[in-house]
Amino acid sequence: MQNEVKVIKKIGLNVGCGHDPEPGWVNVDLRALPGSVDIQAHIIWMPFGDRQFQWIKADSVLEHLRDPRPAIGELARLIQVDGVVEIRVPALGTNAAGLDPTHQYLADLKHWVELMEEQFHELCVSSVGVRWRYHKLLVLIQYFLIRVFSMHEFGQCWVIRAKKPRTEFKPIIPKRWWLD
Repeated sequence: MQNEVKVIKKIGLNVGCGHDPEPGWVNVDLRALPGSVDIQAHIIWMPFGDRQFQWIKADSVLEHLRDPRPAIGELARLIQVDGVVEIRVPALGTNAAGLDPTHQYLADLKHWVELMEEQFHELCVSSVGVRWRYHKLLVLIQYFLIRVFSMHEFGQCWVIRAKKPRTEFKPIIPKRWWLD
């Protein structure tokens, strides 16, 4: 890749950092924000060589794309084989998802997992917050379901950590239950 940026002794890549840079990491955003962005670039065309980072964080980025597949592929290209890619996306049907008019790709948790499985062998799913917060008992029930039964669908925001990038793109074709 021409105009490739050499990264020396940087562990992490913070994609879509906005006004929240990670100290000691390479902070990238599409917008030039003084004081927080090290490199201005689009998530699907990152100016780095293959396998340069141990940890990549893309917090509230993928839902702003029409199709997140190329971006996920780019993250898989940049992560070291033993590294971790962490994405965070708003849960479908929450205020975090629906109130931002710049969100272009909203999906349920199962679909996000399938998208990440196309590029990575190992995934770990978690969530942040709870979906419905207007009643204390409902909040308690949701936290219980999330913590005890790992029902992260009740979370306000989903966090997916991926490891072991695939060497070749392998689209996951969902199994059609009605064909069994």
